[in-house]
Amino acid sequence: MNLAEFAAAARDLASRAEASLALDVCRAMADVALPQLQIVTPVLSGALRDSEHIDAVFGSGAFAGAVIAPHIIYAEFRNNGGTISSKGPWPLRNAGTGQVFGRHVTQAGSHYIEKGEAAGRGPCHAVAERVTAQYFHL
Repeated sequence: MNLAEFAAAARDLASRAEASLALDVCRAMADVALPQLQIVTPVLSGALRDSEHIDAVFGSGAFAGAVIAPHIIYAEFRNNGGTISSKGPWPLRNAGTGQVFGRHVTQAGSHYIEKGEAAGRGPCHAVAERVTAQYFHL
């Protein structure tokens, strides 16, 4: 390859990277991050883990982002903890086991979202390096 061909290839590479590198890296990272989250998600029935999805990957140019989230009513409670109260004079119960808890139940959060983020850092960085290296191969 002569210098003119190299310069043309470099311009083409810069143009492609500017148009979609961040988005391509972010898509690949989201595909790696979701399973990392699901590994640390607490599992009783599997409904919480099954509700976790990649909602969006967006961006352009040098910036991109992804939204990965659970979609079940108790996800925030399971992550952050809190107190739930009966909506009447009866106690809270576990429908599956019949266990009775009383009118108020306080649960500590498991902070699994933060644990999933920490677990995914290394694998996400590795996939970002791989996608970037594929881009910058002339």
